[in-house]
Amino acid sequence: MQSKSSNILRQYFPFFASPNTRTSVYLDSAATSQKLQSVIDVTQQYYQERTANVHRSSHQLAASVTEQFEQSRTTIQHFIGANSHKEIVWTKGATESINLVASGLAKSHFKSGDSILISALEHHSNIVPWQQIAETHELLLKVMPVDAAGVLKLEESLALIDSTTALVAVGHVSNALGNINPILEIINKAKKVRALTLIDGTQAVSHLAVNVQQLDCDFYVFSGHKMFGPTGIGVLYGKYALLEQLPPYQLGGEMIEKVSFAGTTFQPPPLKFEAGTPNIAGVLGIAVAAEFIQQNRTAMFEHEHDLYQQLLGTLSAIPQVKLWGDRVNSICVQSFTVQGVSHYDLAVLLDKHNIAVRVGHHCAMPLMHALGIDGTIRVSLAVYNNHSDIETFAAALIECISLLTEPATEVEVNPNLYLDEQTISAPLALSIKQAKSWDQTYRQLMLAGKGLDRLQDQFKTDNSAVHGCESQVWIRCLIQDNKLMIAGDSASKIVRGLLAVIFEALSGKTPDQVLTFNLADYLDTLHLGKHLSQSRGNGLSAVVDKIFEFCRLHSSDQQG
Repeated sequence: MQSKSSNILRQYFPFFASPNTRTSVYLDSAATSQKLQSVIDVTQQYYQERTANVHRSSHQLAASVTEQFEQSRTTIQHFIGANSHKEIVWTKGATESINLVASGLAKSHFKSGDSILISALEHHSNIVPWQQIAETHELLLKVMPVDAAGVLKLEESLALIDSTTALVAVGHVSNALGNINPILEIINKAKKVRALTLIDGTQAVSHLAVNVQQLDCDFYVFSGHKMFGPTGIGVLYGKYALLEQLPPYQLGGEMIEKVSFAGTTFQPPPLKFEAGTPNIAGVLGIAVAAEFIQQNRTAMFEHEHDLYQQLLGTLSAIPQVKLWGDRVNSICVQSFTVQGVSHYDLAVLLDKHNIAVRVGHHCAMPLMHALGIDGTIRVSLAVYNNHSDIETFAAALIECISLLTEPATEVEVNPNLYLDEQTISAPLALSIKQAKSWDQTYRQLMLAGKGLDRLQDQFKTDNSAVHGCESQVWIRCLIQDNKLMIAGDSASKIVRGLLAVIFEALSGKTPDQVLTFNLADYLDTLHLGKHLSQSRGNGLSAVVDKIFEFCRLHSSDQQG
């Protein structure tokens, strides 16, 4: 039974009413959320009816927009419980907010012998800046550990905070797993050793009530596009005294107080960090999104809790599914893997059911390494989802798992139907060509993959790896009697099938013949192009490019 809130709140998101929306079930809100109609309206109104720059012109329109712009800062102040609107800095997103703080602290805060502490759960954006600073300043980068499920080990993590700790940077919520981290305990321990704290709240602000004064963190960052707002806008909260101490991140117009050729003085925070014309429409949009969340927080929390419990029950009932993360202390995000099934293959097939999920490492590669896996399938819900979304997803997931684990049935190939002279003796290509539906096409691809000349593990090296593929791929090329021989491998059944089809077209040909091959034309001939996402198509192009690179070294031009 659908909760009342789902019926009320879903209507505010025009994505779900659009006749042009291909995706019927959107379960990728942790990557980016759908947008409120009110957010779209306020940004469109700015561009159509109220376009003027802020803090510059003296005319009435500019003054009105500037007032609305600064009121948005106050709205965000109240949204996260900051002490003053002067503690709210506009950025492009959480990534720039973290880089702004990192850049400023790197110039004055750290000293020899200091350490920086992050968690194993962090998004790359909250790893790489601190990693680079640690390397440049010869600091120690420490990592708070997780257990076998991906839950932060609190006691061991707190023990890492000591007299050498200069900064603790940790996510409020794990973007990969949905865990709500015990940041209050971490912040309190950091304060005892006078370490600064930065909290990445990107995944938290649309699901949890955040009060930065109660947390007493030094910095808090988040992005607009994951809280029903526009892309390209984010927030840095910082205690005012700390913002005063940080040097400017960028230099230019607006952040200047006075300029002469003898020297320059800067505006006080927050304008000191807002060089150039800001994303005015984005600022207005994120404020509207924040107001919506505040007004509906209770209904949102209750509905998302109900959805998450349904999702947990649904996934737990499927025997092959393994759940990752904290299932008790979590927002409505769940990562899982399926035994014996590539998560990339599942995503491809779910997309054919018009279901959008995220797969891979979720910009948290160190976490996946710590868990001993190469990625997960992530279902991330939001208030606009309903119970039927989960039911549709569950039915499709079971069907896709079955398709990927049951033996494939061969298509009866009409021996009189030839594609062209090149593929007259290409049985794999013919079977793909004659598949009558998308699921039959993928069955034939997986069947083709069974016959792939697979690369032995000893040859799976950095040199044989193909970069640019969605799933990991290795290929090895050899020349025998001036003929190309290829072996390859991937964890993905579908990718192995695609490799087999491509290898069939190229193996046994001379390097010169291979270099005339046109991948796009060949895929179109097999009607495969329409079944491949852009990223998977790019991956196949990377495979062919690697083969071409090898063949150029052995072509007649080189031999001559």
